[in-house]
Amino acid sequence: MKDINIVIEICGSAGEGTISAGEILSRFMSSQGFEIMSFDSYPAEIRGFGKCVAHTRISSNRIYSPGKLADVLIALNDKHSISQLSALKENGILIYDSQPAKPHKEDESVVGWTKPGMISYGIPLNMLAHKAAGNARGMNMVALGALAALLHVDKLAFTDSIKTRYAKKKQIVIDSNVNSFLEGYDWTKKTIKKIDLHSLKDITLGQPEEKLIINGNQLVAQAALDANLSFYAGYPITPATKIMEILSKELPKHGGTLLQTEDEISAIGAVIGAGYGGKRAMTATSGPGFALMTEFTGLSVMAEVPAVIINSQRGGPSTGIPTKTEQSDFNSAVSGGTGDCPRIVLAPTDTKSCYEAMVLALYLAEKYQTLVVLLLDFFLSNSIRNIDIPEKPSLEMLDANIAPNKEDLKDYQRYRITDNGISPRAVPGTKGGMFFSTGLEHDEYGRPNYGDANHLKMTQKRYKKFNRVLLEAPAPEISVTDKKEFDIGVISWGSSAGAAHEAAMTGQRQGINASSFSSMMVSPFPEKALIAFSDKCKKILIPELNFSGQFANFATHILKRPVERLNFITGRPMASEDILQKMREM
Repeated sequence: MKDINIVIEICGSAGEGTISAGEILSRFMSSQGFEIMSFDSYPAEIRGFGKCVAHTRISSNRIYSPGKLADVLIALNDKHSISQLSALKENGILIYDSQPAKPHKEDESVVGWTKPGMISYGIPLNMLAHKAAGNARGMNMVALGALAALLHVDKLAFTDSIKTRYAKKKQIVIDSNVNSFLEGYDWTKKTIKKIDLHSLKDITLGQPEEKLIINGNQLVAQAALDANLSFYAGYPITPATKIMEILSKELPKHGGTLLQTEDEISAIGAVIGAGYGGKRAMTATSGPGFALMTEFTGLSVMAEVPAVIINSQRGGPSTGIPTKTEQSDFNSAVSGGTGDCPRIVLAPTDTKSCYEAMVLALYLAEKYQTLVVLLLDFFLSNSIRNIDIPEKPSLEMLDANIAPNKEDLKDYQRYRITDNGISPRAVPGTKGGMFFSTGLEHDEYGRPNYGDANHLKMTQKRYKKFNRVLLEAPAPEISVTDKKEFDIGVISWGSSAGAAHEAAMTGQRQGINASSFSSMMVSPFPEKALIAFSDKCKKILIPELNFSGQFANFATHILKRPVERLNFITGRPMASEDILQKMREM
């Protein structure tokens, strides 16, 4: 069987069905047994009329990154698609409207901007949409029909997928979408002479397994519910709002409470209040909101109260670029705050690991009585994957509080010094478990104490339990482990890890002796594992989506050796092709 690996982009203006067409395409391809990864970009304005792009990678093998350049570009809007042509491969395919409603002005027709080597298929998208449904709304479905015909896709299976997508709509909506698709499919089959080589004909992948088609935000919300989340407080902010939207409907069904607050400061305050009361509690925000929460992050650490903050990063600083992805909150997540303020930071590397990271975050926050920051980004929050259904958390992950026993309660010391740094935590209402809790430095009873010896003792206590977290950290992911030495080691974190992993494996096939290293646990970091990996590598490359190389600066202090950096702030996810090119240069 030949391998299939194709990237398809649909480009249009807001309101033209660009994103929904991409979703339908992804879901259909998943139903046929293919791996899919899709990622949408759209304007920051709620009702904007700007450029929208649905980017979908389809493969018969496992996918690690979205792919940099498209094999196919479907132009629903010529003006926007002209600027998107730069993301089409030199021998890529352009599907465009050959009979637009109005003649294009000079230099505004996308086909006029194609480069030699590109293949253009003109389809009367507007005309066929009017023929099928009496208006232009079905242009996106006509385009999908044309694409399906060109790729030799099963027509009936695709129409079934469209019917499923609109099953809850009125029959007239279902019929207009199906008819528009069929018009595009049939016209293309009869009229277009295919000259490209892309085809899904006679591809047999076996019986498709049951998959979840889901994005990071949805998976985080589901994981939180499965991990016994009791309380959520938050304020809407892109790209984290979807988490709150889902939980607003589902959390009350699980006996929990959701509070939409007036701002991010009150949100984290409410979360810490709920954590103090013995509830599993969390909030979700992005960079600007996380900045407002900084003072309360210190309170969580000092008062040893469990709290979880999801920070889905976007282009910054300040309000920045709300609908573009970036990895520029590393410093603030790991080190932001006042004083010596150790906090746990987790950074899932792909959609699937978002589930594991969310379950782990609530568990670690409760057990170690501290703040946990979960670092997503716009790409992880919104990219859609088809994944195996995650296993539900084990019982030990659902109840991790270390409660005081009868002996502890005879003379209860909330912050008692212990061998592992974790003090038995009584929740309000525990008989004999009353204690002082404050943001001030305190003694073992919780009473304010500003003595230098006490401050040292309590700081050591907080760091002792912080460092023990590594005992429960997921093992770092290393792409190649059967060699003793590598020419290049690629060290990455967060959503860039998939691209780094793919680049290293591709490099191995192309004669570059490379491997990749990534860790979900960012703070505390598995330094010994990183050094052991580094010692096997002649050169080190660290790719990340920020300008200043925040993680590279952090890793250099651990490695104590120079590293090569690859930094992008394009607003797009990291591409394995760019990492591979840098590896060739090295």
